[in-house]
Amino acid sequence: MKIKNALIKGFMAAVMGAFLMVPAMSSVSAENAAAPAGQTAATEANGDNVVQVSLPYKYTSTRFGYTIMCPTTPNVVPASFFDEEAKGDVLIFEGDINDIKKAWVVLINAYEDADIPANAGTASDAERKTILDKFADKYILVNTRVVEVAENTFGIYGYTPKELKVDAKGDGNFETIKAESQMVKTYMPGEFGGHFMISLIDNPEISVPGLATYNAALTTFKQWPTSEYQQFLELSKLPKKKKN
Repeated sequence: MKIKNALIKGFMAAVMGAFLMVPAMSSVSAENAAAPAGQTAATEANGDNVVQVSLPYKYTSTRFGYTIMCPTTPNVVPASFFDEEAKGDVLIFEGDINDIKKAWVVLINAYEDADIPANAGTASDAERKTILDKFADKYILVNTRVVEVAENTFGIYGYTPKELKVDAKGDGNFETIKAESQMVKTYMPGEFGGHFMISLIDNPEISVPGLATYNAALTTFKQWPTSEYQQFLELSKLPKKKKN
């Protein structure tokens, strides 16, 4: 997959194939998901199917201040290589920068504070529907749901759509185009104020093992308090200079 062709609003579309209807989060605990090399964790992937997930490698980003357990040692490429405005990493597990087969994309500052309210996990069904509808419309997602990514910490999980309505010519006339690929995306808060987005790329199609591994890894994600990301957050609070 040539990821440069897939960058629409921060890695819009990246995986083509079956739209697997699976639980938003695996049932595996963070402790089991982070099992040392040679150990595996069983996680539900689709109905009665159980997939053995192994996450033996801990990747630490000192620049952006996070860790996540991985199935293998990734080839890490700055997200800015594909989109100069993107801040984060692309963790490539299979393929290369010109043809990514399997990867996770981790972006920082990926959503606004108000997009995922503090009460998202305890909101009524009606309130939750409003939250999800607004979020899906803003970030172009389908099948969104609120998920508990850590104890009492809630994020939003969804898929990029198979079809998009696009005003390609800017004349107000929309045409329907089929996305070359799909991604699974999870937007989640960090422990120290981060607004992260973690995406799954799994080519040529989203596979049950790939999705189960991604779901399990989400439960191991942690933000750390000292990093360039914290400096970025502090600088973002400074008054912006007025243009002359």
